[in-house]
Amino acid sequence: MTVTDWIELAAFMILTVGCLWQLWWIFRRQQNWPVRWLNLIIVAVALVSWWLWPQPIVRLLLFVITALAGSLEFVLIRQFLSDQDAVFARSLDKMMAQYSQEVQELYANMRGWRHDYHDHLQALKAYLDNQDTTGARQYLDELEDKLDAVDPLVHSGNAMLDAIVNAKLTLAERLQIPVNEKVIVGNTPLIKDVDLVVILGNLLDNAIEAITEQPADEKRQLRLYIGIVKQQFYISVTNTRPADQVIDYQYASTKSDKRGLGIRRVNKLVAKYDGMINRQYEDEVFVTEIAIPIHAVKPTTHA
Repeated sequence: MTVTDWIELAAFMILTVGCLWQLWWIFRRQQNWPVRWLNLIIVAVALVSWWLWPQPIVRLLLFVITALAGSLEFVLIRQFLSDQDAVFARSLDKMMAQYSQEVQELYANMRGWRHDYHDHLQALKAYLDNQDTTGARQYLDELEDKLDAVDPLVHSGNAMLDAIVNAKLTLAERLQIPVNEKVIVGNTPLIKDVDLVVILGNLLDNAIEAITEQPADEKRQLRLYIGIVKQQFYISVTNTRPADQVIDYQYASTKSDKRGLGIRRVNKLVAKYDGMINRQYEDEVFVTEIAIPIHAVKPTTHA
């Protein structure tokens, strides 16, 4: 083999390795199949063209163009992902601030209830001293209504999980969405607080948004189950959906980039803990299930 042949062979090997690395990086960082297919086509064209045009000058130009195109795509996608992370970080800060405020309001209401507890007892004694049982019953009914407003919907055993779920379920109640929930985790170590906020916040936000898109005359409901099932941290969110909803089996929203970003973040975080996601359309409902192995969770629950 001549020196030229060795140079061309080395260039082809570099081109091949570079193309394969680019494909690996794209498939690892991009869940979008059109982008994946585009890169597959570009790689196939580049490698086939190398053999169709054996002229050295053509091969050199092909090598340079492919290298420049790959480098440009790498930089653009890196920048795009960096911008997405910045948007997500700002959104996460807002979510954490919202949940913190919800918890503070809840504790403030509970402290206020405890502060007034003695006064309520004195008022009830006054009714009983006057043998006004009807007034005492009415007073107790009013206290019961206030207690329902103070008492959070969920007592899972995990403070951060309670804060997230209670905030979202309170929103659902304000939107008059019937809720059926069961949340019990006890003191089992869960995933990091920040990751928990992202996963549950996005799942419940998407579910509530889908339900609010339904016409008022359609059946609306949100079902939530969170627990420890067979050594798995298990989350199931089921929401009714519009009867005429266009089914997207890619599970990537075409309506809102924020929702699509949320789905991608959830996918990435579940994969981080070696978990599994099952999304499926069933009769008039959409179901998302997540299972994260307990052995993949580190002892600390703080971010």
